[in-house]
Amino acid sequence: MSEQPEKIDEPLDEKLTELVSYLDGELDDTQMNEVEQILITDATARSHADILSKTWAMLDSLEEVSASGQFTQETLATISAEVIRNDEAPAGRRLKEVARALARYHILPCFLLGIIGTGAGLAVANTVQEKRENESNIDAVVLEHIDLLPSIELYDLVPDVGALRELKLDPEEPLKEAAE
Repeated sequence: MSEQPEKIDEPLDEKLTELVSYLDGELDDTQMNEVEQILITDATARSHADILSKTWAMLDSLEEVSASGQFTQETLATISAEVIRNDEAPAGRRLKEVARALARYHILPCFLLGIIGTGAGLAVANTVQEKRENESNIDAVVLEHIDLLPSIELYDLVPDVGALRELKLDPEEPLKEAAE
């Protein structure tokens, strides 16, 4: 089983930073005295200070290594080549990024669903508008023939114009008789 690294919480991180500053000699006299008091009373802090001190001593004992001029040139050439390669194919990279975004965030299905919903909404609105127009047309026809309302009883006797045609009666005749 692998060992999990110990999590350092904020107060410990601040104490560690203060301890590093103490070991580097970056604190003023008051802060130095406070850290020394902590080291006297806190065994964990002393242990951390000892580990840090030994680590720096080991680092100081290592031989200095410098990179050759050729290493620097090769590194800069590699970086330049990478930058040029990235600049040469931005359209392809952008297309891949867009495709990933479409897949990740399900943009295309949402877009299509929005289009379908918009179409359905417009169809319903159109149907409602046509129904309103038909109702207003019926109202206009009724208002146009309002003068026929007094003789409505005569129209109730005959079911429709087809019945009048079967009787071979003149559809205007009942109106003439009612007017007389």
